[in-house]
Parts: sequence; structure tokens; C-alpha cells
Amino acid sequence: MSKIRLVLFPLSVMYDGVTRIKNFLYNRHILKSSSFDIPLIVIGNLSVGGTGKTPHTEYVANLLKDIRKTAVLSRGYGRKSTGYHLATSSSTANIIGDEPLQIFNTIKNIDVAVCEDRAAGVERLIKEQKSEVVILDDAFQHRKITGSLYILLTTYSDLFYTDFVLPAGNLRETSSNKGRADIIIVTKCLATLSESERNEIMKRINPSSKQKVYFSTIEYKTPLGFNNNNQSWVDQSNTLLVTGIVNSKPIEAFLIQRGNTIQTLKYKDHHNYSESDIDTITTKLKSMGNNATIITTSKDAVKLKPLFEKQNFKTAAFELPIQVSMLFNQDKEFQKNIIEHVSKI
Repeated sequence: MSKIRLVLFPLSVMYDGVTRIKNFLYNRHILKSSSFDIPLIVIGNLSVGGTGKTPHTEYVANLLKDIRKTAVLSRGYGRKSTGYHLATSSSTANIIGDEPLQIFNTIKNIDVAVCEDRAAGVERLIKEQKSEVVILDDAFQHRKITGSLYILLTTYSDLFYTDFVLPAGNLRETSSNKGRADIIIVTKCLATLSESERNEIMKRINPSSKQKVYFSTIEYKTPLGFNNNNQSWVDQSNTLLVTGIVNSKPIEAFLIQRGNTIQTLKYKDHHNYSESDIDTITTKLKSMGNNATIITTSKDAVKLKPLFEKQNFKTAAFELPIQVSMLFNQDKEFQKNIIEHVSKI
């Protein structure tokens, strides 16, 4: 354990004690949890951010949207509003958050809503939108509501069994709480992950007989223009990567592999861009030459686009869409498990 972790470890013990008490009270039904008569699919993690909740939420939503009237409910991290909000064509990241807005823009024929109180949000979706299945984004620790299926995500490069509880580590609760999960997905795996490494990870996760374990990877799609849209993406570009995510290194590696020359402007996760940030981007572009373009993530694009439009920003800007796929030919099995669960309720 590093010296910093060692210093913070007593605080982690205290934090862990609080979460253990909370979970004990919910497990013994001393604290009450709301349940519903429709499928509630909870997608979350044990750690703080960066496990790929949004693309996995989109994966499940795309799978179900033509089978049942589907909704996604999120807390709406980083928004400047409170209470319940249903996404519409006029919604902004300030009202519903960047990731819910990204989901709303990406997937058609589903409802997307935000609410701090998940039970109240589900009630309104059922009553007002006639939702038949609700996907709860980032709600693994939200014990005030009982899901019908729990999907736990853990990142290949930072597996939960190697980590500590906050603040010494990045876990919201101890790894023993993996037991609440019905499905565990090891996310952001290398596409070349070997059978032997998969088996070693499976041993360390040590799933129960009722738990299914899957391994997923991120696939980058063709960049899409969202500013000065008459231009198409061309590899070998002189590119400024602008990101407000936990880890931009995989994107950098992908772009470099495709022959692009890149420089990166990194902001904190869920960064709310301002006009001064656009000035910084402009200055950086000037130093890179006249042919430079911008590329960013989909969740950053929903916040940058209105600022670019406001300032009549001329430089071509692209978002890099991503999608999830399961390794080891697990897609059909995973999809079957989700559909069968929804069909039973």
C-alpha cells in the first residue's frame, strides 16, 4: 500500500463502516425499499466513475426498445437543475446532465428522464409515459429502490478486487457487495483478451452459482461532424482532442493508431464548458496550424455544440461514437438473458 493510501486508510475504515451499516439495514428490511411490478434493470459499479455505464446502458436500451416501452432513468450527474425532468428536443446538459442528453440524442423511441429520487422517477415514468421497463443508470448503491435485475460493471484495467474503499481507493463500497449483482461485466477489455486471462479474472471475481460474468470491449465508430457539418472525418488529421472524461488514453491510442497527429486538452469528468474554455480551444488550435480539427466524446459534444453555435465557431468538430460488444461470442447469450428476464415480469 502506498504512503498516501496508508494515511487515508483509517478514513476508509470509517467510510466502510457507514456503508456496511446502511446495507445491513436494507438487507434486513429495517430500512424500506420501493419495488415495482415492471422490470427495473439496475446498471452500476462499485467504484467511482469510468466503467462505461453509459455505453452499456445504451446497449441494453437498444436491445429492449422494440420489445417493451423502454425508459432510462438517471440521477443526471452534473446538471444544474433538481427534481424530475423528462428529456425533450429542447433539453440541455444543464437541465438533465450530459450523459442522459447523450443517450436521448443517440437512441430513438425511448424515454429518458432524470430524478434524484429513483422511486419517484419510476412512478412518474410508469404513470405519465406508460413505461414497461426502466433502466436505472448508476443506481447500484441506490438502495431506496429494489431492481429486478442488477448489472455490475468493473473495468479491466481497474478490477474491483484490486481496489480499496474511498478515500484510500476508488470503491464506493467493499467488493463483497458484488453479491447483489445478477450479472457482472468486465468492461473496456482488450479485444485480444486471451482465454487464460479471462479464466484468471473469473477466479478472482469468484462469482456465485447464480451470477453470470461477461467481458466487453469498446468499439470506436466513424467520427461524426457536429460543427461545420459539411466536412467528413479523414484519418491522418492534425487533431485536437478535447475531453472531460476520466481517462482519455484509449481514445488517444485509437487516434494515433489511425495515423492522426494529436494534441489533447483534458478537463475533469463531466466538465461544464464555458466561453473561456472555447477561447482556450481557439488559442490551442491556432498553435496547431490552419488545418487542425477537433474531436471529442459524445457526452462532451452535447455541451460544446451550443457554445460553438453561440460563438459562430468555424473549425470542424467531430464526436467519436462508441459502442459495446461482448467478447468470446457472448453477445447472444447476454441478450437472451436480458430478454428472458424482461419477458418473465
